[in-house]
Amino acid sequence: MVLKNTPVNKKGEKISSSARLKEERTRLGLSQVVLGKALGVTKWTVINYERAGGRGTPIPADLLSACARLGMDVQYILTGVASANLNRVAEEAGDYRVERKAADSLSQEERRLLEKYRRLKPPQRHHAQAIVATLVSTEGAGKGKPARRKSRAKR
Repeated sequence: MVLKNTPVNKKGEKISSSARLKEERTRLGLSQVVLGKALGVTKWTVINYERAGGRGTPIPADLLSACARLGMDVQYILTGVASANLNRVAEEAGDYRVERKAADSLSQEERRLLEKYRRLKPPQRHHAQAIVATLVSTEGAGKGKPARRKSRAKR
């Protein structure tokens, strides 16, 4: 006979893998619709995965690997124990780990740019960062008075 143990969080409250999936989704600032699109499922499927009390459908293993590429801590979702190498997993998968941020703080244009950046491989990200740094450093050079040319004396 196998006993089902539900992991306990630091407050001593029992939480299920479905609750931890929801916790990871909200930590990354993803809506159920956005997560569903990233996983190739509907919003209602994500809702079913997150259904409380063990009444929902467990998330399939192939979708868990997609969750890892999004920056979710799959080990935490499954076991309740946070992964020590989450950044490395996301980096090797070629995705960017999303830090906690309010979704409303970014404009539509910034979100689109960030989505494209997240699809880049680490070397490509390095190049993109160098380009942005160059653009920002030269931004102030064009402001103010235009450069004056020295006049040449006519002979």
